[in-house]
Order: sequence, then structure tokens, then C-alpha cells
Amino acid sequence: SAVEALESTLEQNRRELAELEQQHRDCESQLNGIRVELAKSEQRVDDLNAQLVRFEEDQRERQRAVDEVQRLLGQSQERRRESELTLLRATAELAQLYLDLERETAGIAGLLRQRATASERRAALTEEVSSVRKSTHAIEQRKHRLELDVNRIQLERDSLVQRVLDDYDVDLSKVNESELDAVVLRDEEGEEVTLTRDQIDKEIADLRRKISNVGAVNMAALEEIEQMQGRHDALASQYQDLVDAKNSLVRIINRINSDSRRLFTETLEAIRINFQRMFRRVFGGGSADIVLEPDVDILEAGIDIVATPPGKHSLGISLLSGGERALTAVTLLLAIFEYRPSPFCVLDEVDGPLDEANIGRFTDVLREFLQWTKFVVVTHSKKTMTAATTLYGVTMQESGISKRVSVQFEDVSDDGHIRKEAIERNNGDDRNEHDGDGERGVA
Repeated sequence: SAVEALESTLEQNRRELAELEQQHRDCESQLNGIRVELAKSEQRVDDLNAQLVRFEEDQRERQRAVDEVQRLLGQSQERRRESELTLLRATAELAQLYLDLERETAGIAGLLRQRATASERRAALTEEVSSVRKSTHAIEQRKHRLELDVNRIQLERDSLVQRVLDDYDVDLSKVNESELDAVVLRDEEGEEVTLTRDQIDKEIADLRRKISNVGAVNMAALEEIEQMQGRHDALASQYQDLVDAKNSLVRIINRINSDSRRLFTETLEAIRINFQRMFRRVFGGGSADIVLEPDVDILEAGIDIVATPPGKHSLGISLLSGGERALTAVTLLLAIFEYRPSPFCVLDEVDGPLDEANIGRFTDVLREFLQWTKFVVVTHSKKTMTAATTLYGVTMQESGISKRVSVQFEDVSDDGHIRKEAIERNNGDDRNEHDGDGERGVA
């Protein structure tokens, strides 16, 4: 009947209403759950944003610290370069002073020889002057005595002539002088000496010849000797100054050499310890050492690198395989970096001789130095590229013209070359950027 049909419809509607109310409650429950999850998500977002802010602040602090360290490092390197330049200039000046000192020493030696010659000449001249003075004095005395004797004889002769004339009326003045046989003279001791006229003339001629042989006396010899003595004193003073300067330079050189030996020894020992430890770290065992050439000054000694990879005998680096030599050289370089870090380092295909296992060790060691050194590694090894934080591709589409291209790791083939598709895609991007720039320029 119609009533039953209505009741059936009503009952069905009630069931549907109950289902709808249940669905409504379920939806309300889901909505509340979603709201809770949303609130939690928003809270997590807020927490993450706060963490991001703190991370960015920490990153800025670290960057400021890195910048400050790099600035201080740059200042230190600049001071080091200035110190090295100062040392080089001082060494050059020292070498020049040594050359000047050698020239001055040679000049002084020549002057000393001149001084010795002058001293000998002075002594000879002094002796000669003294001898001449004595000879002249003796000759003058003898001449004076002869003149006195001649005057006395002349007076005696005149007196005798006058007395003979008075007593015997004989004029002796008319007698030829050559007829006189002898003349009585007195020598230096006062004894009488009988001389003939010829002997007297001969004695006078001898005295005149001796006076002539003496020659002109250099009266300026004493003044020349005084001048040479003054020059000798000045040169002796200069020589002493040069000797003092040489001794001072020798002391400075000895101090520089002593400091250089000490610093070199300390640096070499520190690098040697780093090298031994890092060699074992890189090769997974073995040993290595830095050996100085024996019996040679440490500043002039050669250095040998001795490496013993695991399972091999001790060998010089020249006897190792190509990969072992390359890895040993990188190990030595990083040992030096560990002692004195460098902010920047370029490694050009050093991993070329390495196999996959050694490349892994190589990149592991590089990662340890990333906190104070930035590495630019030129490589064809895809495994080395996986360790890079930034990847750049370089291609040469035209001879002699290199071009940097943006690449992804997937764009690199197994042999380390950039795929052609990546280069073409990069060229297309460059053209689009160029066209866009042109449009902006026209606008």
C-alpha cells in the first residue's frame, strides 16, 4: 500500500541520513586530524624557518670568520713576501759590499806595497841625504882648510920673497912657479904633510869632481815623505774601517745562516713527520721519508724522497710506477700544505696515472684540506668529479679558443669528456640569452 511504501521510503531515508551523519562525523574527524597535522606542519615549518635563520646567521658568521682569516692570511703572505724581498735586497747589498771590500782590499794591498816602496825610498833618500850632507860638510871643511893653507902659504911666500929681496936683493917673484918642488901643509891631525904643486892641483880637481858627482840635492824629499806618511795614515784608517765592516758583515751572514739552518731544520722535520703520516694514510700502509744528502752543508744539501709502498722494498721515487709517483708527489705537496696552508691550489690532471682505488684515496685526502684550502682540479676522471662541490666544463670548439660550459654530472661520459648534447644545449642557452639581451637593449 501507499503507507507501507512511504514508511519504507522514510526508513531508507533515515538510514541514508544516519550514514550521511556518520560520514559527516568521519569527515569532521578527518578534518580535525588534518587541522592537527596542518598545525604540526606549520609548527615544523616555523621551526625549520627558525633553524634556517640560525643556519644563515651561522653561515654568515663562518663566512666573516673565513674572510677575516683570509685577510689575515693575505697580510701574513704580504709580510712574508716583503721579508723575502728585504732578505734578497740585503743579500744583494751584502754581495756588493763583498765585491767592494775585495776591490778595496786589493787597492789597499797596492797602497801598502806603494807605502813599503815609499818607505824604502824614504829610507834610501834619508840615508843618501845624510851621506851627502856628511860628504858636503867634510868637503867644505877640507876646502876651508885648503884655503887657509893656501892663504898661509901665500903669506909665507910673500914674506919670504920680501925678506930675500931685502937680504939678498933677489926677486923670487920672477922665479917660475913650476920650479917650486914642494909645499908643506898640515892634515886634520895637525901633522905636517909635504905636497907638491901637482899633488895639490890633483887634490883640488878630485874634490871638485866629487862635489859635481853629488848632484842636486832634493830639498823637497822630506816634504814628500811627510805627504806620503799622511796618505798612509788615511789609507790605514780606511783599511781598518773596511776590516770592521767586513767583520760586521761576516757576523750578520753567520747569524743569517744560523737562523736559516735552524728554520730549515724545523720546517723539514715538521714536513717529514706530516709526509710519513700522510703516506701511510694515502697508501694504506708502507713508509716514506725525506732524506738529506750526507756530509754536505744543510743549506746546500740535496733532498731525496724514499718511498716504500705496502708490499714493496724501499725505493727512490724515480723507481716507482707512474701512479705511485703521482700519489707520492701529491702526498708530499699536501704534507707541505698541512705545515703551511695555502688558500688556493690548482692541480692539473694529477690523477691521470691513478687507478680507481687510488683516485678514491686521493679525493678523500683532498676533502680533509677543504676547510682551509680551495682546490681547482683539472681532470678527466669522472670519479674525481663526483667529489667536487662545483663542476665546470671547458671545451675547445675552435682551435686555440677555450670555452666554459655549464654541465651536469650526467653530461660527462665515462672517459671524462663532455657529451655533445650538453655542449649544443649550452650553445642554445647562450644564443637565447644573447637574443634576450638584445631585446632589452633595444627597449
